[in-house]
Amino acid sequence: MRHQQQGPVVGPNIAIITLGCGRNEVDSDQVGGALQARGFQLVTDSSRADCVLVNTCTFIEPAREESIDVIVDACDLGRPVLVIGCMAQRYGDELAQALPEAAGVVGFADYPRLPEIVAGLVGAEPSRPALPLLPAPEAGHERPPTAAFPVRTSPRGPWAYLKIAGGCDRICTFCTIPSFRGRFQSRTLDELEVEARWLVAHGVRELVCVSENTTSWGKDLPGGRRGQADLIRMFERVEGLARVRLLYLQPAELTDVLLDAMASSAVVAGYYDLSLQHASGPVLRRMARSGDAERFAELVAAIRRRDPDAVFRSSFIMGFPGETEADVRLLEEFLVQARLDWAGFFTFSREEGTPSAEFPDQVDPAEARARRDRLVAVQELVAEECAERFVGRELDVLVEEVDDQGAVGRSFREGPETDGEVRLPGCFPPVGRMVSVLIEATDGVDLVGAPVLAPTRR
Repeated sequence: MRHQQQGPVVGPNIAIITLGCGRNEVDSDQVGGALQARGFQLVTDSSRADCVLVNTCTFIEPAREESIDVIVDACDLGRPVLVIGCMAQRYGDELAQALPEAAGVVGFADYPRLPEIVAGLVGAEPSRPALPLLPAPEAGHERPPTAAFPVRTSPRGPWAYLKIAGGCDRICTFCTIPSFRGRFQSRTLDELEVEARWLVAHGVRELVCVSENTTSWGKDLPGGRRGQADLIRMFERVEGLARVRLLYLQPAELTDVLLDAMASSAVVAGYYDLSLQHASGPVLRRMARSGDAERFAELVAAIRRRDPDAVFRSSFIMGFPGETEADVRLLEEFLVQARLDWAGFFTFSREEGTPSAEFPDQVDPAEARARRDRLVAVQELVAEECAERFVGRELDVLVEEVDDQGAVGRSFREGPETDGEVRLPGCFPPVGRMVSVLIEATDGVDLVGAPVLAPTRR
């Protein structure tokens, strides 16, 4: 969860509390940019705000519980609270009835009205909007609902999320996202380039591309998904952009065009965030997904042939209906053999309105948690061994924090907010600097090193 702040605190002051994934972070940036353009100030301290917006997550039950807790806490401050985000979109009427203390529940379609809604709550008269940052959408190709604003808040550090598309056309039996995020819609290449250049001009060195399904980008644009190579080339011509990271890659949609472009790019990180979910073919078919351990192993090997330095991340659902001990063993063997650098494990969440909620052979939640914990232990050992291969290597590290102990940053190997870090004890380069570092040791999954003068490829 992150708060946002820009500009001096002069009022009316608005706090935006963001829950959930990077896509929500971008939505909050767009909402905050629209509010700033109308004369509001963003603050990090909700107790100093005249109005609080809570950007909610509804992906699984724990996310909904956290969202409700945050909303209630915000209401206890005695300020008007607006509920926005995925939970507001999916459960708008129910939330309005269950949380009468909230000033309002605002779905995606009403985001363009948020400056006026906020102004009404704080008794302010919003100023005229600033000129748009981004070009208007082409005729017949409207932006996704959550990309309704052509402005963003300024970046909060040396990296930023770039949302390249919204919505999803997949029909995974465990997922509710298509029901409230809508159909997949790519943002145009021109629009993305304008935003990328703006972010870099405001101090961003690394862009982290997010969407519900990054490998679908371009399928609804002229040229189709073959245009993904043009997307890579666009990033390469943005002066000052040091690194691009592509998240949410669907294995079934990965093309040779994209893989070749990623592997040959000087700016796109060799970081492959593969949405695998499991390694058992029968489990994946019940999820309405394709693949199995053999096919996934072949994909990983094919990527490594293109890029021997490739780093891999994935996530897995444990306790999906019908999952057996044999399925768990198969996944365990896959983790050991595939040697993914990073992996997250989640227990199955029985989501209302999804086919899997009514599947037979539901796995006992306690058993699902035990399976998750078992595979977490396996993956921790794999991840530590993967980290060891970087000792003695030189990596380019983007410095993100500096304190009296030294600097902390990330190389191409570490995604933000989920993976490990690179520590530079006793070194104090400025935040935002890309530093060539000799890796001297590991600390669990983290790397420890010292700056060198020689440049490196990544």
